Amino acid sequence: MDLKNFNLIDWLFGQGGVGPTSGADPFRFYIPWLIINIAAILIPTYYALEGRKRFFGHHTLNKWIADRFMNFLWPIGLVGLILEGARFANMAIIGWRFWRYVWALWLAAFLGYWIWYFVMRYRLHLASYKAERTKQHYMPKPKRAKSATTR
Repeated sequence: MDLKNFNLIDWLFGQGGVGPTSGADPFRFYIPWLIINIAAILIPTYYALEGRKRFFGHHTLNKWIADRFMNFLWPIGLVGLILEGARFANMAIIGWRFWRYVWALWLAAFLGYWIWYFVMRYRLHLASYKAERTKQHYMPKPKRAKSATTR
């Protein structure tokens, strides 16, 4: 691509090549993107159907974290599939390169948030969870009040 004739607006909002009327299609990553997006849909589906009880048992904190992670992940995969289909079908507005970069920023923000969470916050949440479990173990359970309707 010649940088003298490069137009950022045409590149972001065009269908490929240097301008929007160019017939070139520089997007060659359909298969890897398809695999990533299908995995981003199938993993939360499996987790919702079977994995939640199989992987975490009674660990409430890890279930909560995995629930949040999966609830963030499946929309990313669904939108990615829609964008990939629109690009493959050469749909005018949805097939723009701009939307693929916005999707990639969304994915980067998702990954950045979870990396930040596990580096900065997870230890604190885990310590709080363990303290709460220990407190529940040693605190007596409240006794049920007998009903006054026995005659």
